[in-house]
Amino acid sequence: MRRHLVLVLITLLIQLVFPGIVVFADENHGADYSVHPILPDNQREGRSFFDLRVEPGTKQTLQIQINNFSDQEQTYFINVNTAQTNGNIVIDYGQNELPEESIVQQPICTLVDYPKEAVIPGNKAGVVTLEVQAPDTSFDGILLGGIQVKKDFSAEKEESNQPFFSEYAYVVGLMMSANDKEVVPDLKLNEVRSEVITNNAGVVAVLENPQPINIKGVTVEATVHSKGQEEPIMTRKIENGGIAPESVFAMPIYHGEAGNTKPLESGDYQLLVEAQDETGQKWLLTKDFTITKEQANSVNHEVFTVENNTNSLLYIIIGALAAVLLVGGFYVYRRGKKFRRR
Repeated sequence: MRRHLVLVLITLLIQLVFPGIVVFADENHGADYSVHPILPDNQREGRSFFDLRVEPGTKQTLQIQINNFSDQEQTYFINVNTAQTNGNIVIDYGQNELPEESIVQQPICTLVDYPKEAVIPGNKAGVVTLEVQAPDTSFDGILLGGIQVKKDFSAEKEESNQPFFSEYAYVVGLMMSANDKEVVPDLKLNEVRSEVITNNAGVVAVLENPQPINIKGVTVEATVHSKGQEEPIMTRKIENGGIAPESVFAMPIYHGEAGNTKPLESGDYQLLVEAQDETGQKWLLTKDFTITKEQANSVNHEVFTVENNTNSLLYIIIGALAAVLLVGGFYVYRRGKKFRRR
């Protein structure tokens, strides 16, 4: 009983402090469904996701199996998404729409026909069929995406009546290639601009991998200097990241620590980006930029005005509640130990 209470307190604490977290679970850890690919004959060896060698203009049927471990009939939503890169330099398979600045020549999501949902009876498995159309002409590199399956959580969410409700989804990777021609990845720095980053002040570096190949195990370090000064005023380093093929993405660089940033100042600056992938390929990118008074004032007003400071108050309240929960859990634990001794 005491262990169960502590687990409940920990779960509640996580949901209070990190409400945006999406939990990826499996049947061994309480998830009531799972998803598995049924691999075809043209599957490349040693892969647990769909890694297909295709001939131009050909069609192919793919299948995934959804296992419903619950006693109730469940509805599952299905999406095929083209791989993109997020601001944390992670390949993202969960975005349903391509951004306006997308440079993907052949989005994999446009090559797959599939049902948008599947209904599976309780304690049963169901098979979903997807029809894949390879591009009409041969292509170099890879087409990369993912098949996302997510249960309809609406009834559980309404029944829970909680302000924070964790949902999870499964993604089965989908990759297509037509040949073994080597494609060398590249990295470009397109733009730097001041921006409000989830209620933080900073700048974003807009980076691009124009090649139809992903960049693996990449370390990216970005520093912002006042023009003519050696000491950086903003820094960010990301290690062991991944960059999707033909993707454009914005990497945030905070002016200070995330959650405790400092106001921006107008002036002339230079951004330096150093990157290296797992093969040892390196990039050194620089760009001069200016933050005008209007731009600095706009960001500072949005981040540091009284209205936004209410968010800080909310975090303080959440922190206090978290402390109360921890103290309460410790108190219950100690009382349980004393009771057992008696």
